[in-house]
Amino acid sequence: MLNNNLEQHADALYQEFFSPKSGTQGKIATLDEYCSIFTGKKNANASVDCGQYKFFTCAPDALQIDSYIYDGNAIIVSGNGAYTGRTRFYNGRFDLYQRTYACTLLDNINPDYIFPLYWFVKLELSKKIMGGTRGSAIPYIVMNDLAKFEFIYNNETFAQYMPIFKTLTETIQANEFENETLANTRDSLLPQLMSGELDVSKIDL
Repeated sequence: MLNNNLEQHADALYQEFFSPKSGTQGKIATLDEYCSIFTGKKNANASVDCGQYKFFTCAPDALQIDSYIYDGNAIIVSGNGAYTGRTRFYNGRFDLYQRTYACTLLDNINPDYIFPLYWFVKLELSKKIMGGTRGSAIPYIVMNDLAKFEFIYNNETFAQYMPIFKTLTETIQANEFENETLANTRDSLLPQLMSGELDVSKIDL
């Protein structure tokens, strides 16, 4: 619920100040002016149980793997399948499936630009995918869909709202990490409870 509220706040900011329909004065910018965009090289079956790093495929949940191709902030976009256009933010080491895209900032760009750019892609790209057709029954994304993704760039507006987008993104990711930790703890304790190996009646509260 908390993350949903934060996402709604980000959506409202985007619609008012950065959407091409917002009326904000500025230049029409494209994502490739700010980001390097690339895909992975691996098949989905390259994942390993209990791997050290995240392995992003086109499925909703990340897998694990023992290799990584990037370390840092990135916008991760599913390129095909039922979740085409699904966009997430990740900070850390990760690897990618061959039809999953990562957008990372160019070296000469302010590192905090990744946060508003993430929200622009997340909030707008899926609408474009659902509204258009690529392929037949299942849509897919090609490199140019991301490279030429458009938004309104106004330096003053960017500077004003970038810290807000950063706070929203980092708060949501912290909540997701906490939920993941709790889920892992539950999954490790539940078999012990079911087998009787762990007796909660003997735990001091």
